[in-house]
Formats: sequence, structure tokens, C-alpha cells
Amino acid sequence: MIDSKYNYEISRDSQANSSSWYSINNNCVPHFHSALELVYVRSGTMEATLNGKFYCIQARELLLVPSYTVHRYLTPDYSDTIVMTIPLSYIPVFQKKLKGKTFSLCHISNKVLTQEVARCMRCCCDLQRKTPESLAARGYIHVILALLTENIPMENTHTKDDDALVRNVLTYLHNNYKNTLSLKTIAEEFGYSTSRFSHIFNKHVGCSISEYINSLRCRHVAGILLDSEEFTITEAAMSAGFNSMRTFYRAFMSIFGVSPSKYTDVYKENDTLKHCQQECLPWDNNKCPCLLK
Repeated sequence: MIDSKYNYEISRDSQANSSSWYSINNNCVPHFHSALELVYVRSGTMEATLNGKFYCIQARELLLVPSYTVHRYLTPDYSDTIVMTIPLSYIPVFQKKLKGKTFSLCHISNKVLTQEVARCMRCCCDLQRKTPESLAARGYIHVILALLTENIPMENTHTKDDDALVRNVLTYLHNNYKNTLSLKTIAEEFGYSTSRFSHIFNKHVGCSISEYINSLRCRHVAGILLDSEEFTITEAAMSAGFNSMRTFYRAFMSIFGVSPSKYTDVYKENDTLKHCQQECLPWDNNKCPCLLK
């Protein structure tokens, strides 16, 4: 029950409908899914890493994340964004059009194009809150995909061995992060030397293997602490795979920006934060401004 709320976004593949939301200070751990993802930066700056390639997205620019692309977002200072995920099966005509192909451009700065896409994304966000199954929202998504496919060149998909490896590793870590793991054992699991494996993972994901594992474990702990009062912080940390409370506290502070006790106290007492977590900052966004007040 707890895990399902804190899975990294490969779990989106079970969702049949498009989803859109506003996000302040967009941050997320490296993940991937089959859905197409769009991020429009309304103001500020958001950094992104897509399959190891770095992008800096400024205000009124758009990031386009193709299917099965490992992506990570960071906000160095401040960002106000709109995020949208579109399962390709949601619009069958475009699923057929994109079969075996992908967009050749991920960072879109054409102001005319981004402005029109952003307008449609805003309409989808507003409609989703009022009428989740709105036919009008589906119409706006048709327009978004038409604008992108007509203005962004397409190219044949060529899955690189390293890209496939990283996706397999993320899946493996998601399924095994509660167990005892080390760089050596994981590298051996996939048939690589530790140095080569570490280089590939760091390049594509943007952090070390231990940092990523700790992020999964901390989000598991956060879920336990928010959903149940039966566990102490120590019990929650140990159940997530930590064997050192010092390591846990250091990792939790790094990810959420506050201690576990403050995280739970502020969340349970702050209606603004609950609204933020449920609507504005879903999934893996961290260091929410509401939480740091």
C-alpha cells in the first residue's frame, strides 16, 4: 500500500489517461516511462538530464522527454513549471505516427510554438481539476501533439546499449532497494566492472549509485511516516534498507531539506503543504518551499 505511492515513474505506464499539473521548484530522481512528457517553464530556471545529456530550460521554454528516456530534473534556485505526461495509447493516431520514431529536439525555445503548447497545457491543468475525463482536454492534447509533430523533425529510434542498461538498472534498483546492495554486487549482476558500471550510471543518471539507492529508501521512509503512526523513525529507516541512522539522516536532509520529524510534523499540520504535495508537486519533487517555511 505504501510502496505504490512512492514508486518512481515507471508506474505511470499503468495509467491510461494523460496527466498534467503545476509544479514549483521541480525536482525528481532519475526515472523513465513509456509516456511522452512535457515540461514548460513559466518562470525561473530548471535543469534536466536526459539519457546523460544536460539541458538548462529557461522561462518560456519547453522540454520534451521522449518515451523511455531516463530523465532527472533539478531546480538550482527557483522554477515555476507545468508538467504533462501523455501515454501514446491515449491518442492512437499519434501512437501510430510515432512508432519507431522519436523527436529529434528535446529543448524547444521557439517562442511561438512554446507559447501555444503552454496555453493548451494550462487549459488541460484547469480542466483536469474540474472534469478529469473531459473530452475538451483530449482535444487540447490532440492540438499539442499536432503542433509538436508538425514543427519538430522526427528521427528513427536507435536504442543505445548504455541507455537500455540504465533503464534495466533503475528497474532492478526499484525492485531491490530494501535489500543489501553495493556498487560491486550490482555491477556483477549486470556483468560490468565497478569502474565501467559507475561511469555509465553517473553519466546517465547524474548521481552515484549509492545516492540513488538512498533517495529511493528515503522516499519509502517518508511514505511510512506519513501513512502510519505505528513505526518509529528508526524502524521505518531500517525497513527501507538503511543499516546506519547516521547515513539515513544525512540522506534524508539532502533529499527533503529538513529532518524526518520536521517533515512529518509540518506535513500533518500544514494544509498548504498537503495541497502542494497532492496537486502541485506529485511523485518525486523535493525540498518544497512550503516544507521549508
